[in-house]
Amino acid sequence: MNEIQQAYATAKAAYDAAVESENWELVEQVEDIYLDAESVLVEWALNVAEKTGRLSANEMELLRKNWIQHHERIVKLAMKLSV
Repeated sequence: MNEIQQAYATAKAAYDAAVESENWELVEQVEDIYLDAESVLVEWALNVAEKTGRLSANEMELLRKNWIQHHERIVKLAMKLSV
C-alpha cells in the first residue's frame, strides 16, 4: 500500500468511527480530510489508468469529469492497485 492509499484508509477509518459513534462534531472535523484523501486517491488512480494507455483520451476525460458518480467503484479499484 502506498502513502496515498494509507492516507485514505486512515481518513476513512477515522470518519467511519466518528459516524459509528454518532459523534457529529468529530464527523465535521474529519469529513473534509476524508473527502480530500478520497479525491487524491481517485486522481492518483486515474493517473495510473491513464499511463497504462488502455483508456482513450475521451474515456479519461469522461472519468475525470464524472468520477463522483462512480467514486465507490473507483475507490475500491484504487485500493487494490499496487504501483
